[in-house]
Amino acid sequence: MTERRDVLVLGAGLTGLAAASLLGERATVLERESRPGGLVRTERLGDYWFDHVVHLLYFQDAETERCIRDLMGDLLAPCPPRAWVETTRGTARFPIQLHLNGLDSETCVACLRDMAELTFRPPAAKPTNFEEMLELTFGKALCDVFMFPYNRKMWKRPLNELAPSGFTWNIARPDFEKVLRGAVSPTTRAPAYNSAGWYPRPEEGAPVRGMELMPIALAEKAADLRLQHTVTSVDLDDQSVTVRCGGGPEAPTIQVGYNEAMLSSLPLPTLVRICEQAPPELKERCERLTWNRVVSVALAIRGPRPEAPGHWRYYSDESMVFTRLIFMHEFDPMCAPPEGWSLLVEITQPAEEPMPDADTLIARVLADVARVGFLPPGSEVVASKMWEVNPAYVVFSLQNQQIIEDAINFLEAYRVTSLGRYGSWEYSGMSSCLYDGFQWAAEFLRFNPPALDVVVPREKDLVRDGETRENA
Repeated sequence: MTERRDVLVLGAGLTGLAAASLLGERATVLERESRPGGLVRTERLGDYWFDHVVHLLYFQDAETERCIRDLMGDLLAPCPPRAWVETTRGTARFPIQLHLNGLDSETCVACLRDMAELTFRPPAAKPTNFEEMLELTFGKALCDVFMFPYNRKMWKRPLNELAPSGFTWNIARPDFEKVLRGAVSPTTRAPAYNSAGWYPRPEEGAPVRGMELMPIALAEKAADLRLQHTVTSVDLDDQSVTVRCGGGPEAPTIQVGYNEAMLSSLPLPTLVRICEQAPPELKERCERLTWNRVVSVALAIRGPRPEAPGHWRYYSDESMVFTRLIFMHEFDPMCAPPEGWSLLVEITQPAEEPMPDADTLIARVLADVARVGFLPPGSEVVASKMWEVNPAYVVFSLQNQQIIEDAINFLEAYRVTSLGRYGSWEYSGMSSCLYDGFQWAAEFLRFNPPALDVVVPREKDLVRDGETRENA
């Protein structure tokens, strides 16, 4: 027998949890993992804490901020990000285009010359690929010193085969006066993109630290959250899903249906693949969508904490295995014991490549971290761990956009909405995912008034993530 709810939510990431927190008894959430949160989870090595991938919370609309603050209260602490960019021509604060004073004088002058040309004699042609977009935005000099090598490390694909948009929130030509100020004065501190960040800082001895505290708080508002429930197929005509309960292929299965709507934050290719009514041609096209994974290496280090390393540092040197070093104790000093610190190392790889051997990769990471000076004498790595984040970054090829639109339109014809970072197959952050979930639930409740007293966000408060953002 198929049990039914008004709404089915597939996936207990931020989008699904945000929606479920408003929908109450009307929604059932199905999540394959043993704990909610999706990528927003925290790992522990002894007394050292690491986010699964680094997260800072930024509020881009008033209603999302109200909802999250009501849930988390005083746990959230201000955490304006301090980030650095390491290049072969110098070290600059992030964003590099507004802090050129960190580069050597010849490189700084070349970058200024290029940006002046772009500002005062903008080219008539529009970029046709990602490589052209970068050069037409920042100029050749800055691209050669940072934008090209870093993005080659990040995407592991020819930049001229990638789409000219969609990759990041903050690729926009900066104001030339701000560029000039950041070049001539070493004391200039242009605000970083999304400078008003927040991070949970619970009391000493808390059983959980890190950003996972936010999905834990959201999950408490979900009336029917079912963990270790893996959706194996979707029958769009019957408006139901088949679910494997528990781990292993021999686990029992059940049928769960929806009367009104289904919200999915599963990766878009996965959702289309398991839909029984999806045309084979659409399934085949969705299988061609590409993405990168992140391999994270957590290092629990005993020894003096580095002085003012920033929250993270980007590395453009292509001879180094990592794209970014993240200093977790800068987000929350209690992410490590007083005599140590937590270092999270990020490495991006094409998802289609085989996973590296853990021991080999960790040895390479240790060598490169020492090479950049963050394992000085007296430091001791007391524990290490590698894990995979897959998918992590959606790759925007020149052919992908039409596939994504066709897949989403197909699903919507059956009252299935695919949202979230991977449901929409986009590059987005936590604020956007939360907004999407809250807005979707609010719109559903407007057209399907709840029997219970549920606070529905006002339309005017739900400003789409990005509309009020000033690009760096």
